[in-house]
Amino acid sequence: MPTAASSATKKARPTHQYQRSPIEKGRWAAKGTKPLPEQATVQQVLSLIVVHGCRKVLFIQTEVKIMLYSIGLFFGSLLCDFLPLPKAYMGQKDNIFNVYFVKVGWAWTILVVGAFILLTSATIGCGHREIVKRHMSRLIVGTCLWFFWSQWFFSFIENRTGSCLGKAIIRNKYDCNSGGFHWHSFDISGHAFLLVYINLLIVEEAKAIVGWEGIRDQIRIEGHNRGDTQSHSIENKTPLEGLSEEEMVILKLNYFQFTPYIRGIFCIMTLMSILSDVMLACTIIFFHTMPQKVAGGAIAMATWFLTYRVWFKADASPGLPGSGVFQYQNLKEKSKEVPVRRRSSLCKEHRDGLPTFMGMPLYGLKKDKEEKKKESEREEDKAGLEDIGDASDFRSLRNGSYGDSGPSRSWRR
Repeated sequence: MPTAASSATKKARPTHQYQRSPIEKGRWAAKGTKPLPEQATVQQVLSLIVVHGCRKVLFIQTEVKIMLYSIGLFFGSLLCDFLPLPKAYMGQKDNIFNVYFVKVGWAWTILVVGAFILLTSATIGCGHREIVKRHMSRLIVGTCLWFFWSQWFFSFIENRTGSCLGKAIIRNKYDCNSGGFHWHSFDISGHAFLLVYINLLIVEEAKAIVGWEGIRDQIRIEGHNRGDTQSHSIENKTPLEGLSEEEMVILKLNYFQFTPYIRGIFCIMTLMSILSDVMLACTIIFFHTMPQKVAGGAIAMATWFLTYRVWFKADASPGLPGSGVFQYQNLKEKSKEVPVRRRSSLCKEHRDGLPTFMGMPLYGLKKDKEEKKKESEREEDKAGLEDIGDASDFRSLRNGSYGDSGPSRSWRR
């Protein structure tokens, strides 16, 4: 039976003998460890798969798109002008896509593309409103150009080159049509201009998503570098090292908050681009004549080229999509250099005969193999020395009994 004193001593026994002191995670986690990404959820994986498919569809080379548009507008329209076309629903002006998409196409562009530009620029701008305003000004420039061409210039050309059939005294399109007559003129295709220009603008503005997923890794690595005061290696440096603490907080908050919406809007932009191509094909087949469609498409291509390929590359301009406080679109190219070096080093080790298991080198067996190789070299050297000793004994026997004398040998040497 245990006594009361023994039970009291057990209760009074200090607890520090059985409990370990808590580890300071903040101090230990930053030393000698690499920051690992968080485990991706099923929703994130599926969204990345959808975004990757949309990128394959949308990011066709712009030169290829322009070539296809030029061939379609010229040869396709020329062919359709002389061939009898069947009656189809898409050939009617009041079809649902023409009424609710093409006729209000620029409103859809301002809504969808404007939201994409706003969210991406707010993220890479790190709280600087000037960057957001500069990126949004590209959409304002596009709206002004759209209004100038489609709402003023095309109407001006149509009025200057037209005449009222059956009533030559009427010199206004509105009065001619309201009087029951037909206004015949060179009507530049506003549909061809709008659909080509919207598609090229969407492709250019969507390029801001190139390298977007790499920002997550840079935020993680930069946070690790700032927590580790002893980490100053060149390999761990990121484009975010020049940001202040406030800019880092804003970047991290906006990135994780806006990225799901950016992915969704990017998918909507891809659908708009596909629908624009479909409606452009319907315009080529059913509406306007070949010169009118070629003129509209040529004006759209020239407008895109002078803005995104000439003006927006200059310093005194709104800038190109993806330009912010830091550069993130060239991170993918830099990250590809490390695996190439690793593969080359591994291949070299495989050529040396390093033992492998399931394609992976076993570095633990490298030392054993080197020791066996050295041991075999020692045995070969020992055997060689024994052979040399036997040969010298035979040579001395021959020289002593049947060969030359010692002085003659030295003389010959």
